[in-house]
Amino acid sequence: MATQVFKVPDSIIKDMTYGFCPGCDHGVAIRLVAECLDELGLKENAITATSIGCSVCLYDYLDVDSVEAPHGRALAEATGIKRARPDKFVFTYQGDGDFASIGLGESTHAALRGENITAICINNTTYGMTGGQLGPTTLLGQVTTTSPTGRNVEYYGYPIRIAEHIALCEGTAYSARVSLDSVANIRKAKQAIKKAFEYQLKGLGFSFVEILSTCPTNWHMTPQKAHDRVRDDMMKVFVPGVYKDVLQKV
Repeated sequence: MATQVFKVPDSIIKDMTYGFCPGCDHGVAIRLVAECLDELGLKENAITATSIGCSVCLYDYLDVDSVEAPHGRALAEATGIKRARPDKFVFTYQGDGDFASIGLGESTHAALRGENITAICINNTTYGMTGGQLGPTTLLGQVTTTSPTGRNVEYYGYPIRIAEHIALCEGTAYSARVSLDSVANIRKAKQAIKKAFEYQLKGLGFSFVEILSTCPTNWHMTPQKAHDRVRDDMMKVFVPGVYKDVLQKV
């Protein structure tokens, strides 16, 4: 007798049309979020705030109540939602440009206040939806549409290490960076997302997961080469790991 080992999560909208670029890791990340919502029984009690960029498509795939925020303001909206409905499970799903550039003020102060919400940030080192411009996490030397000769320190400064930045905020209960470049790391990513969700359920404060992801279209790479880039280039600068865990004293 066959045993089912894989199914579409209950929190995924079943009749959606997949719209992400081939090889994009957003689909993997959203599936992990959905699996964690299912396993923790949060589907009917969750509200998500998405913002502008590829991450905004979350509500096309995730079957939970959603609010769309202006660019960078997802954590401001999430704060309002959680304060108005503290009984709800509230999380954001954002890109690195949204979270760490135009929304850096909202992101930082939500963490500093210790808002009991969870933020997930997809870091693909570029503005994916609008044409591949330089973003806050663009690597040194990386060519983008707005840094045609590569990012240099003198003109553009250094990329921000988001997980470390959020870990420095005293209201943060959990801050981790994970990657989706391999099956083993995908499993670790799910563990981090689930822990971040659990910390909100325990009322410990702000929880955050940064996810290293690919953008094959704007990187002008095949999906395989894009994942190689995550391993060979991104993970040397954005080192995966747990940067703060109030229960483990990390």
